[in-house]
Amino acid sequence: MKSVPTLPHPSLDRRQLPPGPPELPIVGQTLRYVRDPIGLMKESAVYGDLATMSVKPWLVYMLNHPDLVREVFVTNHHIMARWRNVEAMKYLMGNGLVTSEDPPHFHHRQKMQPAFRHHQVEKISEHIADLTVQRTGNWSEGDRIDMSHEMRDLTLHIIAKTLFNMDVSNEVKRIGKAFEIANRYMSARFTQLENFRPILHALPLLSSLRFKRHLHYLDEVVHGMIEQRLNEGSPGSDLLSLLLEMGEHPPVSGEARLNIQEVRDELMTTFAVGHETVAVALAWTWYLLSTHPEAQDRFHEELDTELGDRPPNIADMRRLPFTDQVLTESMRLYPPIWRMGRVAREPMILAGYRIPAGAMVCLPQYIIHRDQRWYDNPTEFRPERWTREFRRRLHPFAYVPFGAGPRRCIGEGFAWTEAKMILATVGQRWSFRHDPNHEIGFDLLITLCPTGGMPMFVDGRRTKAGRSHNPASLASS
Repeated sequence: MKSVPTLPHPSLDRRQLPPGPPELPIVGQTLRYVRDPIGLMKESAVYGDLATMSVKPWLVYMLNHPDLVREVFVTNHHIMARWRNVEAMKYLMGNGLVTSEDPPHFHHRQKMQPAFRHHQVEKISEHIADLTVQRTGNWSEGDRIDMSHEMRDLTLHIIAKTLFNMDVSNEVKRIGKAFEIANRYMSARFTQLENFRPILHALPLLSSLRFKRHLHYLDEVVHGMIEQRLNEGSPGSDLLSLLLEMGEHPPVSGEARLNIQEVRDELMTTFAVGHETVAVALAWTWYLLSTHPEAQDRFHEELDTELGDRPPNIADMRRLPFTDQVLTESMRLYPPIWRMGRVAREPMILAGYRIPAGAMVCLPQYIIHRDQRWYDNPTEFRPERWTREFRRRLHPFAYVPFGAGPRRCIGEGFAWTEAKMILATVGQRWSFRHDPNHEIGFDLLITLCPTGGMPMFVDGRRTKAGRSHNPASLASS
């Protein structure tokens, strides 16, 4: 594996570069990016399909067209390395799937894939409905809840049970808080110079000490899962079993076995990314439904017609097309991963420009998903736009909430099923009103979090037959 060359200095002759927003001397657009990255990305998109941002010391090429996304993430994926900011994520995830390079990434992904296949997701789907009913059963009409935290706690429960066969009921809030602190810590490290990042991480700063304290706790949880499974000695088909099997039987002859640290890294990565992205997507979905009454009424009508009072199962997901449209449109407007990037290992030509080795390229999902070339009225919440005809017409790389190419999210199918099951199960019993005193904004961490959480008021609802939905009856059906 080649090392990534030194990044080109961003003060290259502007005439040789794609256009971009105006720069200040010395600092370029760094201050603007730190203050309002989405605003700067929006402005860069005005300059064309390929634009540049000077975020010192980096030169960032913005991919504002789906064709360029395909070129970078599919056609030329073999000469692209992970974005340099990924180094900050290793503080939590080590060398898991999100942060590792090939060949380990390819072999680990191959071995882990069975845990996310359709038949496996089908087997565990009933747990999703049961855990959702349990989690939301203590809500009462009129309660004011933080939907961000509620969905985070729920998805933590689900991923622990379905992928690791572990019950974290007694620890879920502490685990959620630890991951939240880790998310903020890694996001803060993103904006720091690479050479200074390890130094700042090693210093006894309050932020570093706090992160390390919570990381130690998360390590205890994950290593506890591993130790318990090893002591049980009972093989299974969940992700934890597959990873431990890789320690005994390497995926490819001649490859090194997975050691406990590598198992830990993959578990931590799946735990962190798997719960956070789905929770963020659901928080924004409930917000959009609560602020669009007609869509919320249609959503509830579909659930009443197709499900009635019985809990949903995996077969029902095919009979809930509007629920699917709602989730799809929500992740278009508010993609949980709002941008991702790569570093060119070798020079390449992109949109007629020579991209030097070491340059950073950025896929801004938030921008592409709101481009009027692909979406009419792109800032409006219109679930009904996602007809079969529209999906056939849409450029395949104009909607990329789970990334693109060989490194596309391994858990995409699991995430879709989980999110739809949660929407259906919760939507049977409850509707929501967004707290009008809460101002919507972005907390731009690794994920697109809403500022100040997502406070909502809980409303009970009734079926068409006039019967009130009862969480207890749903759980026992």
